[in-house]
Amino acid sequence: MQNPRFRHDYLPIRLAEPYRDHLVVVGETRNVLIDDPVAVELATLLDGTRALGQVVGELVGRHSAGALARALRRLDGLDLLAGGPCATPRPAAAAWDARAVAPDRAEQWRRDGRVLLVDAGSPTAADLATRLGDLGPPVTVLPIDELGLPRRKGQINEGSLPDRGRLLERDGLIVVAAGSMIDPRLGALNEALLAAGRPWLMVRPHGHVLLLGPHFRPGTTGCWECLRRRWTDNEEVINFVVEQRRDRDRPSPAWAALAATTTALAGLLAAELPVLAVAGDSPRVTGRMVSLDTRDLSTGTHTLVRLPQCPACGDPARLDGDGPRVTVADGPLAADDGTGSRARPAAETLRLLEHQVSPYLGVVTRLTPTGGDSGGGMMFGFTAGHNFALARGPERLRGNLRGLSGGKGRTETQARVSAIGEAIERYCGVWRGDRPTHRATFRDLGRDRAVPMSELRHFSARQYAERDLTNPRAGMFHHVPAAVADDTELDWTTGWSLTHDRPCDLPAAYVWYGHPESTRLGPADSNGCAAGGTLGEAILQGFYELVERDAVALWWYHRSRLPGVDLAASDDPWPAAVRRHYRTVLGRELWVLDLTADLRIPVYAAVSERDGGGQVLVGFGAHPSAAVALTRAVSELNQFLPLAAAVAGANGGYHGAEPETARWLGTVTTADQPWLRPDPDQPPTTPAAHPVPAATGTSAAVAAAVGAARNAGLELIVVDQSRPELELAVARVVVPGLRHFWRRLGPGRLWAVPAALGRAPRATAEDEINPLSVFF
Repeated sequence: MQNPRFRHDYLPIRLAEPYRDHLVVVGETRNVLIDDPVAVELATLLDGTRALGQVVGELVGRHSAGALARALRRLDGLDLLAGGPCATPRPAAAAWDARAVAPDRAEQWRRDGRVLLVDAGSPTAADLATRLGDLGPPVTVLPIDELGLPRRKGQINEGSLPDRGRLLERDGLIVVAAGSMIDPRLGALNEALLAAGRPWLMVRPHGHVLLLGPHFRPGTTGCWECLRRRWTDNEEVINFVVEQRRDRDRPSPAWAALAATTTALAGLLAAELPVLAVAGDSPRVTGRMVSLDTRDLSTGTHTLVRLPQCPACGDPARLDGDGPRVTVADGPLAADDGTGSRARPAAETLRLLEHQVSPYLGVVTRLTPTGGDSGGGMMFGFTAGHNFALARGPERLRGNLRGLSGGKGRTETQARVSAIGEAIERYCGVWRGDRPTHRATFRDLGRDRAVPMSELRHFSARQYAERDLTNPRAGMFHHVPAAVADDTELDWTTGWSLTHDRPCDLPAAYVWYGHPESTRLGPADSNGCAAGGTLGEAILQGFYELVERDAVALWWYHRSRLPGVDLAASDDPWPAAVRRHYRTVLGRELWVLDLTADLRIPVYAAVSERDGGGQVLVGFGAHPSAAVALTRAVSELNQFLPLAAAVAGANGGYHGAEPETARWLGTVTTADQPWLRPDPDQPPTTPAAHPVPAATGTSAAVAAAVGAARNAGLELIVVDQSRPELELAVARVVVPGLRHFWRRLGPGRLWAVPAALGRAPRATAEDEINPLSVFF
C-alpha cells in the first residue's frame, strides 16, 4: 500500500474535547470507535496523496515508529484502508472501495473494456446486452450456435473450432446468458474454455428467479460440468418426466421474462464485471451463484462445489479411491454434547457443511425446523430435503418427494447437523453409474467371497410364497420381493470385511438406492448407512443403527415384556426434564424400555402416549454409552412430535400419512398393546447398570464393534460410499444376520435370540408374530 488512504465508503471523524484521542469511523453498514491518538493523527494524513514514507516522516517526531506501525496495522486489520491515489468522484469510489477494487482502474475498465456476451438461449439476451452496454463498455453478442462448437462433448482440441477466433481469441470478459443452466451446448463451451484457461461468467436474466453467477475460473473453481451434475440431481420431477418421455427435450421451467427484471440483473452484473476485470475474481460470484427471487425480493447465495471426480475438470478415478479396502484411522471421539462417538463438535461440523445446502447446487436442497423448539429449549428437530434415486413410477416419485431426512438433538445446532448428515448419507448412497461393479452369480463367487441376498433380506419361505397376496395391502416398507436364486446373474459391489480383513461382495441393488436391478430385487434401504466426520465415525454410527434395529425387531415382533428404565437414576437430568415437559405441557406420558439384547450394547425405546390413550409414539437409540443411547432414544421420540401433529387432520384422519402410519397413530393404544409399557414384574434398569465403554479412540471403538459382532457369530462388512467433494465420510455397514425392524420373518436371530434370553411372551411360529409392523 504505497499511498494509503481511508476507503471512500468510510468517513473518519475526530471527536472534540475531552475525547480528542478518539476516532469514530462512520460507514453505511458498520461503525468503528478507535481509542488511539496515533490513529487520530493518521486519519488527517491518509488521503492517498502521500506515500507511506511521507506519512511516517510527518509523524515520527511526535510518535515512535513502533506506535505508528501498530496504528497502521490496526486500521488495515479493521479493513478501513485502501491504496491511492484516487481521482474517481467519491460516490463511485465508495462503491468500488466497498467491492475491494481500485476505483480508478474499475472506472477505466468501464470506459475501455469489452464484454463478449454468448447468447445461449435466454429470451432476454438481447435486452441484457443493450442494458449492459448502457452501463459499461461495449457488448458484443455471439450466438452460441454460431461459435462452431461441436455437438458432442469430448471433441475439443487445439484449433478444432472453425470460428475459434469468434470467442477464444478475443479480448474481453466472457458472459453467457443461458436459457437453461444445464443446456447441453454449454458442455462443449465449457471444454473449450477449460482448455484455453479462460474464466467465464454465467447468468440467467429471465425467470421468476434471476441468477448471477457462477464465475468459473479454470483450475480454481468448479466448472460447468460440476454445476450440471448438482443441478440435475436436484430436478427430481423433471428427471422423472425425461425418463418417461425420452423422445422430448428436457423442459426448463424458467421462461418468465420482464424488461424490468432483466434491467435489474443488468445493473448487478455491470457492478460486478469491473471487479472481475480488475481483480480477476469476486467473493460474490467466483465459484458462487446469487439468486434473486423477483416475486418476494429474497436473495440467496449458492456455492459451486468443485467435484474432484468431475470428468471435465477433475479425475473420475477419484471415486474409486484405494479400492474396497477400509482402513480406520485413529483419533479421539468427542463426547461433549451427548451425541457420542463424534470426531468433532456439532458447531464445527455445521460450519463445514452449511455451504452444501442449496436448492440448486446443494446436496441438501433445504433445511427446515420441524416446529422449531418444541420443548422449552430442550427439544429440536429439522428436516432436510435430499437428492434421491430416479423414480420409476408416479407413486415412487410421490414417495421420494415426501421423503425427508430428519435430524434431532438437544440443541438446534445438533439437530441441524443431524439433518444435513442424514441427507448427505442418502445422497452418497444413490446409484449414478459411476461406481465399480462386476457381473456374476453367487454360485460363481462362493460364500468365501460374497453374501447372498437371502442372508441380507431375511424373508421367510412363507412370506415369499404369499407375497402376491400380502403385498397389495402391506405398507411400502414391508413389500416382499421375489426370491433370488443363487444362479441369478447380478451386479455386485465389493465391500471390505473388517472381521476377516478381506474383500466381500454384496448385491449392488442392496447397496445403492435406485440401482437398475432394484425393480426386481427390491429397493435398497438406509439401514446401517451413516455419515461421520471420519470413515471410522461413520462405521460406528452405522453399526449402532444396525444394533438398534435388531434389538427393536427382537422385541417388537414377539411383543415381549421388557423392563423399564428409571430416568430419575440417570446422572443426566435432561431425560427426566423432558418427561416432565411431556406431562405438564404436552399432556403426554413418557417412559423408556431397555431393549438391550445379546450384543450387550445398550438399546432403549422411548415411548409416549397421550393422556387418556392413543397416538403412541416411539423413538429408539443405541450406543455403548447408556447415557448416549438414552439421549438418542428420547431425541428421536421428540422428533416425531411435530411430525405427528402435522399429519393429523382436523378430524383425526392423519391425512397425507402412509396408511400404516395412519393406522398406528389412529388405532393403537397401550391398553391394547401392553408390551409397549414396562413389565411390572421386572425391576427398572438404570443407565449405570451398563458398563462404561472402554474405547475412547476411533480405531479402538471400531475394533470393539467388530468384536461384539464376532462374539455373536456375525461378520461386519463396510462399503465406503464417501464422495470426495463432501466434508463427511459415508459408510454402509452390513452385518448379515442382524435383523431389520421391518417385517422380515425368516429363520435366525429373530427366533433364536429371544429364546436364548428367556424372554416372554415369545412367538414360536409366524401365526403368533405381532400383526402390527413397525410403521416408519
